[in-house]
Amino acid sequence: MSTFILVAGSFHGGWSWRRTARLLRARGHEVYAPSLTGMGERAHLTTPDGIGLATHVDDVLAVVDAEELTDVVLVGHSYAGVVVGSVVDRRPEPFRRVVYLDALVPEDGRSVIDLLGPAGGYFLDRADEEAGVIPLDEESLDRWGLVRPADRDWVRRRASPQPLATFTDAAAMSRAVEASGVPVTYVYCTVKPRVDLFTAIAERTKADPAWDHVALAGPHDCMITHPVETADVLAAL
Repeated sequence: MSTFILVAGSFHGGWSWRRTARLLRARGHEVYAPSLTGMGERAHLTTPDGIGLATHVDDVLAVVDAEELTDVVLVGHSYAGVVVGSVVDRRPEPFRRVVYLDALVPEDGRSVIDLLGPAGGYFLDRADEEAGVIPLDEESLDRWGLVRPADRDWVRRRASPQPLATFTDAAAMSRAVEASGVPVTYVYCTVKPRVDLFTAIAERTKADPAWDHVALAGPHDCMITHPVETADVLAAL
């Protein structure tokens, strides 16, 4: 059995893993799904200038330390790929594998906005700089593949504005993520609507022998819309 830390992407909290985590626990796995600072049940901690990428990295490492975890499969969804990659760069020893679930892959000196390319401007244009957050928009719900009204409403009720600095802070990486000594897997969600950026990352990692590559038959928010398929892929790792 494995120990998982499941890290949610932008606008999401630990709640987004509820369905997938339940299935993994039913198979005997140990599962932690922390909400990063400013997200989920920790949204009340949002401040205009106090939450950046480093805070979210510290959040994950705090779970490792508080629970005294080793041999962990660390999973980052979407934005959280930058978080989990930064976590392992800082401290690789507790981790057995890092899984990028339809996720960004961090690069030294580049922020999430940089990695997003043209889409980065879209998020900056919507940012509330005075409050230090990026509000959620309805178009994101479309891109995440939330086609069932019940799923869409569930996510809309629980989603939090994203702390702006988590998107604008540059990652500080000492090496490429595949050079950390911890095996890396890219899980590509194949069900439309597809996000071109994640398709390009998936193709790049699939062509690199340093990466394992897995296709998952679900949309971007697969852990919500397709929890069985998501749990199957993660358990198989």
